[in-house]
Amino acid sequence: MEKISHFTIEDSPIEGTNLIEASAGTGKTYTIAGLFLRLLLEKRLLVNEILVVTFTESATEELKERIRSKLREAVKVFSGESTKDIFLACLFKKHNHSKHALRHLIDSLRAFDLASIFTIHGFCMRVLHENTFESGGLFDTVLITDQEELKREVAYDFWRSNLYNESPLFIRYLMDKKFNLESLISLFSSRFTQHNMTIIPQPDTSGEDTSLEEDFTLSFDRVRKSWHSMKGEVQDILENAHGLDKRKYPPSKLPLWIQTIDSIIDRGSNNLMALRGLEKFTTNNLRGATKPQFAPPAHPFFDLCETLLEEKRLLENIFERRLLGLKVKFFRFAGDRLATKKQDRNIQFFDDLLSRLYYALEQKGGERLAQSLRTQFQASFIY
Repeated sequence: MEKISHFTIEDSPIEGTNLIEASAGTGKTYTIAGLFLRLLLEKRLLVNEILVVTFTESATEELKERIRSKLREAVKVFSGESTKDIFLACLFKKHNHSKHALRHLIDSLRAFDLASIFTIHGFCMRVLHENTFESGGLFDTVLITDQEELKREVAYDFWRSNLYNESPLFIRYLMDKKFNLESLISLFSSRFTQHNMTIIPQPDTSGEDTSLEEDFTLSFDRVRKSWHSMKGEVQDILENAHGLDKRKYPPSKLPLWIQTIDSIIDRGSNNLMALRGLEKFTTNNLRGATKPQFAPPAHPFFDLCETLLEEKRLLENIFERRLLGLKVKFFRFAGDRLATKKQDRNIQFFDDLLSRLYYALEQKGGERLAQSLRTQFQASFIY
């Protein structure tokens, strides 16, 4: 692709591949209309041999009207009317008042309804419809404009097949992390269903210690039983521990922390996040809050809390990797399952038009389809 330092509609090349970069409001539509006229006159193309592709319906309609309007203006100029449009004046001068040019412009204006000006999806739909055999499609495939209900079905399928048999502890962890059916659906955007997509990171869930959940539950049960029988002892030790830093363990907060432990015990062991506050009763935390000249408070309950929180930490690391693995698995599952549902129902969404045309061109025999398009469209714009 040749690099041009300064672009002009009148003189810039109109063959090969050219990239024109321009910001908003710089006259891109005007430029395309001008280049369209040059292709008609200099390359003697028909209007249906020039492909113009853009993104939205509104942009498509604007391009059609602007190109048609510019073509009308050109007919008037080549018929002898004066113009203030510098480009049209240069175009008229370049073709030396050619009657053949005027005749071609008039014919092009009359045939303008045949002009190939599409949205990207509209272009893909036309190619697939006109080349059904080559693209491997069906004639009666229905285009849907909303696939949200299908996405919801896919999310339900994944949830049923992957989470119904999980432990209550892991399910509660997912709930605390806001991982639910609605979050699955929100993850399910088109970029996550692209084929051959590489997903990073790839979590390594091999070698997970499956006994950690059982160990955690047993540790929680020991803490619960110890609290029921030793709550008074623990409270008395902390109330009379003169070596504790009062800034870290203010006496006024102790009743609230005792209530917190009561609440943790009452809620049970199926919620890792519910253990917040238990760290105040661990051996290491108490040791760190004890003044150097004093021995830290000691009690078997503090050791049990230390063990329980360490097992919680290990279990959270495993659950985090497992959650990441579920998301990666869902990304792969969602695209395949959605495609299967569409195939079974013989429906397709807008993005499917792009992927179907891509695979039609890439598959065996795709070169024939590509050659057919090259023959049909002698020039093209992507706007």
